[in-house]
Amino acid sequence: MIVSKWLVCQLVLFTTLSHAFTDYLLKKCAQSGFCHRNRVYSENIALSRNSYYKLDAASVVHDPLQNVLHATIIKTIPRLEGDDIAVEFPFSLSFLQDHSVRFIIDEKERTSVNDSGLLVSPQRYKETWLHAFDEKFRGEVSKTNFSESHFLEQPRTGNSLWSKLTSFLSLSNSTSDAIRLQNGCVSLEVLTEPFQLKIYWRNTLKLIVNEQNFLNIEHYRSKEENFAHVLPEETAFNMFKDDFKYSKDDTLPLGPESIALDFSFIGSTNVYGIPEHATSLRLMDTSQREPYRLFNVDVFEYNIGTTQPMYGSIPFMFSSSSTSVFWVNAADTWVDIRYDSQQNKTMTHWISENGVLDVVVSLGEDIPTIIDRFTDLTGRPFLPPMSSIGYHQCRWNYNDEMDVLTVDSQMDAHEIPYDFIWLDLEYTNDKKFFTWKPNSFPDPKRLLAKLNKLGRNLVVLIDPHLKEDYEVSDIVINENVAVKDHNGDDYIGRCWPGNSIWIDTMSKHGQKIWKSFFESFMDLPSNLSNLFIWNDMNEPSIFDGPETTAPKDLIHQNNVEERSLHNLYGLSVHEATHDAVKSIYSASDKRPFLLTRAFFAGSQRTAATWTGDNVANWDYLKISIPMVLSNNVAGMPFIGADIAGFVGDPSPELVARWYQAGLWYPFFRAHAHIDTKRREPYLFNEPLKSIVRDAIQLRYFLLPTLYTMFYKSSTTGFPIMNPMFVEHPELSELYDIDNQFYWGNSGLLVKPVTEPNQSETEMIFPPGIFYEFSSLDSFVNDGINLMKRNISAPLDKIPLFIEGGHIITMKNKYRRSSKLMKNDPYVLVVAPDANGVAVGELYVDDGETFGYQKGEYVRTQFILEGGHILKNLPDHIPDNLADIHNDTLRNTSIEKIIVAKNTSQHNVTLNDTVTVKQDGRERSLSTKLSREDDNRIIIMNPMLDITEKWELTF
Repeated sequence: MIVSKWLVCQLVLFTTLSHAFTDYLLKKCAQSGFCHRNRVYSENIALSRNSYYKLDAASVVHDPLQNVLHATIIKTIPRLEGDDIAVEFPFSLSFLQDHSVRFIIDEKERTSVNDSGLLVSPQRYKETWLHAFDEKFRGEVSKTNFSESHFLEQPRTGNSLWSKLTSFLSLSNSTSDAIRLQNGCVSLEVLTEPFQLKIYWRNTLKLIVNEQNFLNIEHYRSKEENFAHVLPEETAFNMFKDDFKYSKDDTLPLGPESIALDFSFIGSTNVYGIPEHATSLRLMDTSQREPYRLFNVDVFEYNIGTTQPMYGSIPFMFSSSSTSVFWVNAADTWVDIRYDSQQNKTMTHWISENGVLDVVVSLGEDIPTIIDRFTDLTGRPFLPPMSSIGYHQCRWNYNDEMDVLTVDSQMDAHEIPYDFIWLDLEYTNDKKFFTWKPNSFPDPKRLLAKLNKLGRNLVVLIDPHLKEDYEVSDIVINENVAVKDHNGDDYIGRCWPGNSIWIDTMSKHGQKIWKSFFESFMDLPSNLSNLFIWNDMNEPSIFDGPETTAPKDLIHQNNVEERSLHNLYGLSVHEATHDAVKSIYSASDKRPFLLTRAFFAGSQRTAATWTGDNVANWDYLKISIPMVLSNNVAGMPFIGADIAGFVGDPSPELVARWYQAGLWYPFFRAHAHIDTKRREPYLFNEPLKSIVRDAIQLRYFLLPTLYTMFYKSSTTGFPIMNPMFVEHPELSELYDIDNQFYWGNSGLLVKPVTEPNQSETEMIFPPGIFYEFSSLDSFVNDGINLMKRNISAPLDKIPLFIEGGHIITMKNKYRRSSKLMKNDPYVLVVAPDANGVAVGELYVDDGETFGYQKGEYVRTQFILEGGHILKNLPDHIPDNLADIHNDTLRNTSIEKIIVAKNTSQHNVTLNDTVTVKQDGRERSLSTKLSREDDNRIIIMNPMLDITEKWELTF
C-alpha cells in the first residue's frame, strides 16, 4: 500500500525515446570524413573482394635483442596510366610474456609537403602506449621476454634470412604463404598476400585479423596528388576539409590519415567492453545503426540506448570465447560490430582518425584471465582508501562552511553513516580554481579539522580550464604550458568561468606547474590529510568548441595535434593531479582518492569515475547497471552513477530503489544539480528515510567483504560488480543478462528493482543452493539449467541472495564513518553448498596508507568442510602486527558466526559447546549456540581471531 500512495505524487517519467542531449552537436558517421570513408571502403571491398595490402616476405627481419619480427607491408594503388603506386608500412610483431600478441603497423617517416610553415609534426603519433601501458612496460617499445617464443621450420623461398627466424609453409586451403609462430599455448599464422593474421589458442582458431580485407591506411599525400592515391573502392569525402557545421574550421593540416582494420572473433557471438556508452552490457550489432564511437565529450543528460560517445574511452573488447583486442589508439575512433550466428563469429571493424595501428591481442582459458592480462598490461586498479568505498554525499553546491557542517551533524543525528562530503564549482572565488570563496569558506583548515574529528573527508572540484587573467592562468601562460591553437597561440575557449585557457598536462613541464598549484592550495597542517580532488570537465569540455570539446587542430607539447591524443587528455590531467596529491601527503603516507570524469585505458591506476550527468528517472537507473558492469569488465571497476539522478527531482519511490541499487556500485555517491530540491537522506519523510538509511548502513556492514574485493581487483583486475556470465561461463543464456549481477566473487547475487510500482521481480538462478540474505531461507536449483523465480520485493526490500559455497565477512555495528569501524569485531556468514562446503576470503590493512605495499596486511581464507568444520587459514600475517598504522588491527576477533542451513542440514543437533583445534591443542568453548530460526546456526563470542590458524567443529 505504501507504494501506491507514493505513486500518486510521482513525477511524469521520461522514456527511452526521450532525448535530452542535443544530438545535432555530435557527428554521425556519415558526417565524419574518416568514418564515412572507411565505411564506404569496407562496403565496396566486401563487393569487389579486392585486397591492396601484402606483407613483403623478403623484408622479414628478426631483432635478436627484442625478439621482434619486423617486416614491410606494401599497399599497392593501381593506376590506369603509368606505374602503380607502392606505399610501404613498417610492420612489427611480438609475443608478450602472458600469451598476448602485439603488432604495430606504422608509416615511413613523412616529410611535410602541404605547408612549409606547418606547426604540427607530420609524423604519425605513436606514443599512446606510453600513457596506456603500466610503467613496468614503458622502458622499451615492447618490454617483454621472448625466451619461450620461437619460429618454426624452414621457408620454401630459400631466403638466407629465414634460417635464423621463421618458416613459410603451405596452408591446406590457401595458395598464400604464411609465417607460423608459436609461444606456449598461442600460435600464429601471418599470411603474406593478402596480409592476414590467424591467432590460435591451444590449436583452436580464435581470431582472424583482416579477414574482411578492411585494412586501410590513408598514407601521407599532398592535396594536389590526392586523387592519384585514392583506391578504386575509396571515396575522397572530406579528406582535406570538414563540412560538419560545428567543426568546419578544422584545418586538417595533414589531410587524410585514418587507419582501419577488421577483427573476426571466432566461436562467439557475444562481445563486451569499449566503454563508455549508455547501452547494454553485451554490445549491440551496428549493421543497421551508428557504430560505437570512442571520443571523450561532454554529454549533459546523455541519450540512452545509443552508441554516441561519452566522457571516457577504453578501446578494449573481448568475446565470450576469451579473446580480446586492445586498440592502442587515443584518436577519435568508431567501431562497427556484426554478429554472424550461422558461422558463430563476431566481425568488428575499427576505424581511427590517425595514429599508428598498435594492437594487443590476448587469449586465455577464461574471461577473468583476459581481464587480468589487460590490467597487467595497462596497470592494476588502485587500492583505494577504505573511506572512499563508503558513502559520499554531494550536490552542486553546498553553500558555505555552515551548510557543510549542518549536513555533517544531521547525518549523525539521523544515524546515516558517511565518509565524504563534496564541494562542486561554487566553492571557488569567481570560478577560479585553486581559490576559496572568501565569505563562504573563510577558513578551509578549520572546516577540514572539524570533519577530521569523525574521520570525514572533503572533496573539492578542480578542472583543467583556468579563467583568463588571474594568477594561476597567468603562470600557465608565462611558463608556456597552455594548450595552443593551430597558429601556435594560447588557445582561449569558453567554459564555466567564461574565457579560459587549458593547461597542457601532456607536457612534463605542464605537470610540474600543475603540481605546484596543488602544493599551494593544499598547504595543510601535518595532522590534516582529509582533502581530496575531483577532476571534472577534463574531456576537455569546451562550451564553444566543436562537438562540446576541443578543436582537433589544437597543439600540445612536441607539436602533437589534439586530433592524435584527444582521448588521453583526461588521463593526463587526473594522473598529474594524483601524483601531486600523493607527493603532498607523502609525510603521512596517505593514499590519494581522486575522481575523474574523462578516462582512458590505464586510468584505473589512479582514479575512480562515474557515469556523468544522468537524469532522475527510471531509465537512467536501469541503464546505470550495464554501464557500471561494462567498466568493471574493461579493467576500471571503481565506478558508480549519481544517486538518484543528477538532473531533476526524483520521486520517493525512485529514490528508494536507486539507493538500493547504488549501494552495490563500487563508487557510492549521491549527487544533485544546482537546480534540484535538496535531498540529503535525513530530509526524507518516513518510510523513505529509513529505507535509505538501511541501504547505506548495509553498505557499511559489508565493507570488509567489499574491501577484500577491491584488494582482489587491485591484484588481478577482477570485476567488483561482476556479470553473471563471468561466474558461470558454461551457461550461454547468461551472456546477455545485465540487470542482475554478482558482487565480485563473494557469492552475493543482486537484482535491483529498476521499474516503478513493483512489489516483486523475476530473478535468474544458476544450478546450486541460494539463501535469501536477510532470512537465510534457502532453495535449491538441482538441475543443469537456469531457474527463474519470482522474488518478493516490496519497497523496503532488496532482492539479494548468497550463493551456496561462499563465506562473507561483515561488521554489524552502526558507526558514523568507516574510520570508526576499524576496531570492531567481525561477523562471518557461512552459506554451504550441497556438499556442506563454503569458502571465503578476507583482506585487512590499515585502510589509509601505502603500508600494505610493505607487507602490512592480513590475508586469510575461511573454509567450511562437511557442513560443520570451519577452518581459518591465514596466508599472510605481518611480523609487526601490533604496530600496524593507527592500531588498525588491534581487534581482529570474530564476535559471531552465522551458518546457514540448507535443506540437508535441518537435522543438525545443537550442543552447548563447540570444539576448537588451535596451536596443536584441542579445547572446548562454552559459548552461546542458538537456533535463531530453522534457517541458521549462530555461534556467539567464539573467541577466535582472524590472524590465527584454527579449526572449529560445531
